[in-house]
Amino acid sequence: MGPLVGASLGIDGGPIFQILAVENLGLSAAAIGLAFGLGVVSLPIQLYASRLPIERARSNVQIFLVLAALQAWVLAVLVGIGATGGLATVALGVTVTAEISLSVFYATAWQPLLASGLDTYGRQRLNSTWPAVARGVLAGAVVLFAALGSTGRSVFLAVIGALSIAIAIGLNAIAAPRPAPPAAATTTDTGTSATSLAPATRIALVVFAAVNLGAVPLWLVYLDKVLWPTANLGAIAAVQTVASMAALLAWRSTDRDVTRRALVAAIATLAAAAGIALLDGPIDSSAQQAVVVVATALVAIGTTTVRIAMLEAAHRVVRPANTVRAFTLIDVVASTSLQVGLLVSGLLITASTGAAVGLTDPYRGFVVITSAATIPAILWFRSRSSEDDG
Repeated sequence: MGPLVGASLGIDGGPIFQILAVENLGLSAAAIGLAFGLGVVSLPIQLYASRLPIERARSNVQIFLVLAALQAWVLAVLVGIGATGGLATVALGVTVTAEISLSVFYATAWQPLLASGLDTYGRQRLNSTWPAVARGVLAGAVVLFAALGSTGRSVFLAVIGALSIAIAIGLNAIAAPRPAPPAAATTTDTGTSATSLAPATRIALVVFAAVNLGAVPLWLVYLDKVLWPTANLGAIAAVQTVASMAALLAWRSTDRDVTRRALVAAIATLAAAAGIALLDGPIDSSAQQAVVVVATALVAIGTTTVRIAMLEAAHRVVRPANTVRAFTLIDVVASTSLQVGLLVSGLLITASTGAAVGLTDPYRGFVVITSAATIPAILWFRSRSSEDDG
């Protein structure tokens, strides 16, 4: 339900919200973009929320789901009555509060809840197979929502709210995490406080930042404006989605070292980025087009695999005393680096228009450099985590 709720409420630019905002509520692109951008106000709140005790993780996820239901029902009413003008702008407030709600109640609680209640196999299944299923469900839901009329869309949103409430109630069957043992006065073998982030955890933050920066942000815009103006962007987007889903479904849970998978995936991503960088543009031959399609798939597979592997690796090095803080910071770093990547890419795409091709193209140079940076970051993490285990 996570991706479906996010898409409906406009979290991270959710497509269902974009459709209803434009087609049903008549909101301008500038207003919608501003509302999405205001999501950054949640960062200081989220950092403060990282102090929440782990025993509240289940209830915090439930609070998020209840708030999501209320927000979905507000949107259902707005769409149902055909709200316009000032009343329609209430929807923008909904998406801003939804982003804050996600950051405070969900991002600080979901991974800690998995860390507390599941073994490594169950955790990996919930972080790989189920997200793949969720993306498939979301793809179908977007198509369905786009085909519905105003009444149908209102009912759709009402159902999303009802399902959120049902899941919140269902989570009562999950035991609340036990309080973390007091560790304020203890130290680790390395002489650091047990409540501080382990060195390997800090390096994991670097890996997440690097992989999100190098995940070809605004790739479709770059193809349209610079490299392949005649490309079918819908088909390229489908390649990205299917490749990412394939990587999630292909993941096999293991209790062995997962950083090797991350390293292989990062190398494949770099190879794909280098292949793109060496193309002459604008491209027109079938061979060049095939390179772009294959590289698009490889980058999607590579970055998805790195994220899954490093999330599991982080679970294995995070100290029980600061589970909430560690995974909150991982979410903050991952989302912030993605936003930075989008901002920088927008500027570099503009600079790349009409520029020389190949590695001198600012955008492709940026993608190659950030993709390459992921590899030493993973190696650094492997080395540090091995030392900690020793």
